[in-house]
Amino acid sequence: MASARSSALVALIAAATTLLLAHHASAGRVLLGDLCKNTDYPALCSSMVKSKVNAEKATQSAINYLIVQMRQAKVTVSTAKADKSLLEVCTEMYDDALADLTTSLQNLKSGDKPSLQTNLSAVISNLETCKDTFIDASAKLPFEKLIEHLQQMTSNSLALANALH
Repeated sequence: MASARSSALVALIAAATTLLLAHHASAGRVLLGDLCKNTDYPALCSSMVKSKVNAEKATQSAINYLIVQMRQAKVTVSTAKADKSLLEVCTEMYDDALADLTTSLQNLKSGDKPSLQTNLSAVISNLETCKDTFIDASAKLPFEKLIEHLQQMTSNSLALANALH
């Protein structure tokens, strides 16, 4: 009788341990749709994070994707037909945004969520400064759609960062 109780107790403990370990292992994993559903641009988010199911990996993927896109955009800005002084401001803002994105990756790696959020917000501000420079000069912004797209990607990266625990 005591042996049967001991066996049942061991089985119960083993089952509980298995359930706890399974829950712990899946706690950092979220379905991709769940990660991107709280972003402003879920379809774009899905393309940025690919098949990542972990919020940290998805955020890292989104920021890396954004860095690549920002570098390409900087080339576009440097060859745009517009007032040179306005383009110089935008080029400087793109440089600052790239620096903020690089710092964001460091913040993510170190687990510094407040700094991560601050640096991603700064990227949006840098892009907005570029737009405002053209508006203030009453000049046509030749790459407005590009900036809008970069702001959408940054917004998604920020939303993913906000989902980190």
